[in-house]
Amino acid sequence: MKKIKNILRKRNGSIKFQLTKSVLTAATAAADALCAPPDITKAKKVLFVQPHPDDNQIGCGGTIAYLRSLGIECYELTVTDDRYAAPDYIGRENDVQTIRQKEILNAEKTLGMRNAGMLGFADKNDATEREISLKIVEVIRRIKPDYVITADPNLATECHSDHIKVGNAVKYAAMDALCNFYPDFVDGKFREDTHRVKGIGFYYTDKPNTLIDITDFQELKMESIKCHVSQAEPALLAAIMLQDKLFAEGTDFKAAEPLRMLSALQMHCFNLPVA
Repeated sequence: MKKIKNILRKRNGSIKFQLTKSVLTAATAAADALCAPPDITKAKKVLFVQPHPDDNQIGCGGTIAYLRSLGIECYELTVTDDRYAAPDYIGRENDVQTIRQKEILNAEKTLGMRNAGMLGFADKNDATEREISLKIVEVIRRIKPDYVITADPNLATECHSDHIKVGNAVKYAAMDALCNFYPDFVDGKFREDTHRVKGIGFYYTDKPNTLIDITDFQELKMESIKCHVSQAEPALLAAIMLQDKLFAEGTDFKAAEPLRMLSALQMHCFNLPVA
């Protein structure tokens, strides 16, 4: 695209070139549109899938608060929790809430989120990415979000297997939710509960293409993180606030959160240079 723009600067004159220039300009505009990240603020529903009970709040709590201020419905799905570390929980799932389950609900209430469920996998579980993805597919088809957001499994420094596994599971689920034969037919017929997402997004990313100004929402973000009482140590809270400040450097923002957003087209095999 840069080459096309340089050519247009250097040449002018003939009718033939003017026609070529118009075609190239149109092609450049189309290419720019194809490569542009989708605008999450245009969504009606967004599903946030977190590997652990506090990841959504830490990774994009300010973004969630901002989207809620725009009237966008924000749902939270939690993949792992502490149920296998609570001796009095197993067998009493309908009567007992674990510590981290309570914290999840309190954080969601603080941000105005809707609970999309807790999948019940154990921390550091042995489930495959495909097994987790199948559960996420069910939720996507039920809620029908415009976008699904999760932790970036391709973060260069990421070493937590749960983050990598869940991030990949979300990628698969976002594609597979559209397939009317997957994971099986219903009564011998194609499925009618399929759903096409407009795109996916990742927090905890080192390749952001979207920066969200959370200056007015950082305080609410920190309140939601503090709902995770079992995890919210002072050093962690300080590090998060510093990180948000660093992400805002070079802008007019005082605090920011980076996301890597991909459109439905960018999600599937097209090797486009995502802006």
